[in-house]
Amino acid sequence: MLGVLKVATADQIQRLASPHLTYRHTLKKTAALRKEARTASHRGVAIDPDREPEEMGGMPKSAGRSGASHPMAVNETVIALIRPKPDLDLVAGEPAEAVAAAQAAVDAPKGIGTITSYATEVALPVKGTWKNPAIGSARADVVVIAPDDDVPLLFIEVDNCTEEAVLIAAKFDKHARFFKRKEKDTDGIEICERRNDSETQFLVRLARS
Repeated sequence: MLGVLKVATADQIQRLASPHLTYRHTLKKTAALRKEARTASHRGVAIDPDREPEEMGGMPKSAGRSGASHPMAVNETVIALIRPKPDLDLVAGEPAEAVAAAQAAVDAPKGIGTITSYATEVALPVKGTWKNPAIGSARADVVVIAPDDDVPLLFIEVDNCTEEAVLIAAKFDKHARFFKRKEKDTDGIEICERRNDSETQFLVRLARS
């Protein structure tokens, strides 16, 4: 999971991996004790053994210097899109307010995909290669591929309101340049850049004339 989220709190990991815990331990006397009980089993999570590193994107920029405020915002975006559903059977015995809150989460509209549908900090090279993109290439904060939820491909930019509008606007131009990148397939037909690794596992063929 941390392969996707890169930098995450135990609370964020718990909300994705075991969302029912959000509604448990409500009888503990203080918020600190409730959080301690909820997140204890998730502090040792460091890797996702089911996916290769290149499938989950790159490392976040300046996380150590900035206190990881941007990766935290990216994490919250991913959690908000997935909308993890709690198991109501695992909330049984909690106060009525906690059970009602868990039921409301279950009854809410479903989210988009699962954690395996996401990659973060993904370079989108306008030139160069996927592992060595040219200067001026876009970098998607989040890439979502969830065809089962009618989301074949979605790039998301997460902003902490620390960049000027002109810099944010320039990112749209970078994305447009990425989508215009073409190369020829083995059959001589121009296609959008094919990913040679399995990072996003997609191929979009241009319409033949």
